[in-house]
Amino acid sequence: MEFAPEMLEYANLISSKGLTGFTQGSIQERRDGYSAIGELLGEGPLMREVQDIFIPSKDGNVFIKNYIPKSEPKSKILYFHGGGWVVGRLKDFDPFARKLAEITSSIVSLVDYRLAPEFPFPLPLEDAYSSLEWISSQNQNLWKGLPLVVAGDSAGGNLAASTILRAKETSGPKIDLQILIYPVTEAICDTDSYKEFELGPGLTKKDMEWFIDQYLPDPITRSNAKASPLYQTDWKDLPPAIVFIADIDPLRDDGKLYAEKLKEAGVSVLFKEFKGYTHGFFTKVNLLKAPEVGLKMISEEMDRVFKRKEVLH
Repeated sequence: MEFAPEMLEYANLISSKGLTGFTQGSIQERRDGYSAIGELLGEGPLMREVQDIFIPSKDGNVFIKNYIPKSEPKSKILYFHGGGWVVGRLKDFDPFARKLAEITSSIVSLVDYRLAPEFPFPLPLEDAYSSLEWISSQNQNLWKGLPLVVAGDSAGGNLAASTILRAKETSGPKIDLQILIYPVTEAICDTDSYKEFELGPGLTKKDMEWFIDQYLPDPITRSNAKASPLYQTDWKDLPPAIVFIADIDPLRDDGKLYAEKLKEAGVSVLFKEFKGYTHGFFTKVNLLKAPEVGLKMISEEMDRVFKRKEVLH
């Protein structure tokens, strides 16, 4: 196991500041600890406009922040942030959302889905699907005719994958591309990478089990495909995918196995394993260079996928 030099520098920075992230304390302390790391990221690029909106969801409302880039938008991206369904505030992902919008020339809609344990499964998923229905209906002015991308990292990648599955099963909104960044695709935690990185570095198996206990308090739900999309049986006709994973990560195999299933079903997949990186690296823009490399790859693949769709139509 060899760290990328910048990953090691980042880990040393976090350690030198005495930041513990989400690994200990009460729910509130874990949320605050996670946000304290987010504060190190600085600011993202300036946007043409940032809009705050509320949309209705089951038994409540969902807050969404729309980041509109200065360039002419070429797609709309519905983005679900990571944080184990428990931690993570929109401000923690603001620099990343801005960078994603700028590099891909896309309107990025960052979803403030409700968090566990106050709102366990399936409520965050309901929020995710309500957000999908909302963004699918946005076709006025700048939004007109834009391809739809559904994306997320970690637990957000889990919500993205499950939302895409539901859209297919219910003949819901048409999704043109999915982007899954080290997604949680099964809630049983028994893959080889969970054994290899049980104690970290970074995210541990114990951390993941704690998050899963908050989001899926009933163990019976954990093998349900809505909670563990890797267990779905029908892989056909899913949108083209970009799947990125970190190689020093208990969730490494979650993403790897998911990408393999998609490929076996004939789905086009751009897959990349970032060597020397731990879980959570991709949203640490400004502190790490690897996210920018990945975002440029995403932008190029989006161009390729959308051009191909134009040709087919």
